[in-house]
Amino acid sequence: MEADPLRTYAELAACPTCGCLERKGTVRCGECGTFHSGIHMEERIVDTTSPPVERVPIDPTAYSLSGSQEAPEESFEETEDLVSWEGGSSDFTMEDVDEPPLSRVDPDELDLPEPEDLSNIE
Repeated sequence: MEADPLRTYAELAACPTCGCLERKGTVRCGECGTFHSGIHMEERIVDTTSPPVERVPIDPTAYSLSGSQEAPEESFEETEDLVSWEGGSSDFTMEDVDEPPLSRVDPDELDLPEPEDLSNIE
């Protein structure tokens, strides 16, 4: 007996927004990005025992682009403790390279390898 060709679609579901076929149980559509369920939402209990954080009101005109405002006084935590990172393999040094940009290279002057013939591979 031959297998039913529609069995291929037994484990798939269609996105209600765009119709894209995805595996059943997929939380988000890979095509349009629509979330299909509330699984990604986590219910959290609000902590009512701690007092709310007191916030200093911010004057929105302090961040205006006009030249009539002065820059706001801000303070940041500063530390003299510096961490010396060791053991990494990233090299971010900038070397002066005398190669012209690719937009100005003549394609006939490039030394490119010959392409492989993949038509005879079985």
